[in-house]
Amino acid sequence: MIGRNIEHYKIVEILGKGGMGVVYKAFDLKLERFVALKILNSDLLSNPHFLERFKREAKHQAKLNHPNIVPVYGFAEENGILGIIMEYVPGETVESLIKRLGRLELQYALSIVKQVLAGIGYAHSKGFIHRDIKPSNIILNNEGIVKIMDFGISKSVTEGRALTKTGTKIGTILYMSPEQVKAKEPTTQSDIYSLGITFFEMLVGKAPFDTGTDYEIMEAHLKKNPPRVSSLIASIPPAVDTIIAKAMHKSLAKRYTTCEDFLDDVNRLSIELLKVKPEKARKKTKPKTNVKQKNFLTGDKRVTTIKQKSKYYLWFSLTILLFAGLIYFVYSTVSNIWKNDNYITKIKDKGKNTYVSNPAYILKSNWVKIESPTDENLNSITFINSTVGFSCGSNGVILKTTNSGDTWTLSDSSTSNILYKIDFSDDLNGIAVGEKGTILLTNNGGNSWEKITTKAFSSLFDFQYINGTSIVVAVGANGTIIRSEDGGYTWNRISTSINKLLYSVKFINENTGIIVGWDGEVLQSDNAGKTWRVITKFTTYYLRSIDFVSEDTGFIVGGGGEIYKTTNGGSSWKQIPSNTISGLLNIKFIDDKNGFIVGNKGELLTTSDAGEHWAEISSGTFSTLKSVATNDNKSIFIAGNGGLILKNTLKSN
Repeated sequence: MIGRNIEHYKIVEILGKGGMGVVYKAFDLKLERFVALKILNSDLLSNPHFLERFKREAKHQAKLNHPNIVPVYGFAEENGILGIIMEYVPGETVESLIKRLGRLELQYALSIVKQVLAGIGYAHSKGFIHRDIKPSNIILNNEGIVKIMDFGISKSVTEGRALTKTGTKIGTILYMSPEQVKAKEPTTQSDIYSLGITFFEMLVGKAPFDTGTDYEIMEAHLKKNPPRVSSLIASIPPAVDTIIAKAMHKSLAKRYTTCEDFLDDVNRLSIELLKVKPEKARKKTKPKTNVKQKNFLTGDKRVTTIKQKSKYYLWFSLTILLFAGLIYFVYSTVSNIWKNDNYITKIKDKGKNTYVSNPAYILKSNWVKIESPTDENLNSITFINSTVGFSCGSNGVILKTTNSGDTWTLSDSSTSNILYKIDFSDDLNGIAVGEKGTILLTNNGGNSWEKITTKAFSSLFDFQYINGTSIVVAVGANGTIIRSEDGGYTWNRISTSINKLLYSVKFINENTGIIVGWDGEVLQSDNAGKTWRVITKFTTYYLRSIDFVSEDTGFIVGGGGEIYKTTNGGSSWKQIPSNTISGLLNIKFIDDKNGFIVGNKGELLTTSDAGEHWAEISSGTFSTLKSVATNDNKSIFIAGNGGLILKNTLKSN
């Protein structure tokens, strides 16, 4: 099907497969935009019941107009092929996030749950039930906005039961409500139960009843209570257990009746996490966007009166649409300056802030957006001199510039694996590492890349050349630490007791190196990376990036927005104040005074006094920012999601 035209839609690639058909990314030749095209399996076309269900799906979704729901544009029908045209949402599903990160931080999970509640609450007010809420049906788009996908088995509450056979179990078994297990008609509370399971999985990394046979899973839905998350993860407060328990209660009478009830408790938890007076916090969290929308349901909370609330939803939806239109207008006006880009991978959402109040969410910026030849996520950027630089990212993308970053071209990496880090030891020799243990080497200045075979099969996130030597140390998933003494051609795995994600490595001299990772893991080496010892934890949050401004003074940034500082070469660390509302992904000092921190909501922090003070400035984008680099001309570059490359010039002090 790839390359084929169906009506005026040209099929580009496969996005996924489901029980009813295949979802393709397609290009609308008339409107010149990408769409998602869901094509029904050919063996179902002769079945009138499936055809009726398929068309009903499109009609249902077309009635749902909400920022947190993927909209339907229409049908495509040609030569025995039937498909639904939907919005194409570039980003990452919650399922993918969990697989990649292991689990999500509490604030991040809460921000997702709030948006899902807004979406399904709206759908409920219109008389629709999703009936298959799960991580794979929730995606975060380019601006970090949650979109609920696949209302394909949703059913109008007011439509009656003629098209749903009694006794048919609808939904994925791990997320199925007790009433669905019993083959009873799902209600709006069934969606709430499934979201409770999804919330649990985001926090723990695994669904609560993901053990045993299908029968045992269904029995668990009927008879067992979910484990207490606070007993599994020390940093989770008991209030989370209470919320999940109520969302997943076996009895409909004791389960949350509406999404509004659920959201009220989620908002109260967010306020408690802020450690401020509830009244003050509520005032600060007055809804400005759907992300923080609290009162999207009003009036009587009973499901039986759900139709009576639709008029309130109408006004809420109109408000959201008007706001979205305003943002789109502003975006169009300044599109030559900035661009909203890919999904958020980690959010430290402190409740009192909305997307609009994010300091990064400012249109005016001194950063210039450089035209990029790709829309893939860029994870790393580096320069080897004043003119030549490289960037790498998803789908094996490697970009190269030879004119000081003004223009970039695609290079052949001969891999489709995600590349997380690229760097050079000199003008000719460089390394790129990525998922599944990918290691690429070049000895000709990036003109060609050679794939190196190692015994490391886990994803590699970072590496560093030890200055003045041919020694390289790389770190990755499952506690992976590998070391090379010949510039990256051969590698040996270093054994440790750690089996968690290790994100970043930094050597402060030829012998001393520090590694940081998941759950506050810190390791240190004093012999050029030959052996590593585990340092006593000073936090349980995940640590994302480390850099030093001198042998004594260094900084670590975390996925929860934390910043830690050492003044004794890493012997001890102290958290310093941070008002950021997003996960911090990378820290980079470009000299002995100037440093940058980037985050996943477009946040940008800078220092000009070796980290004594950090200031939040506008990046001009709300995209996820991944990596910082400088060239010999003192130009600063930032790479991020959606092919984003920003450029600025360091001011002289």
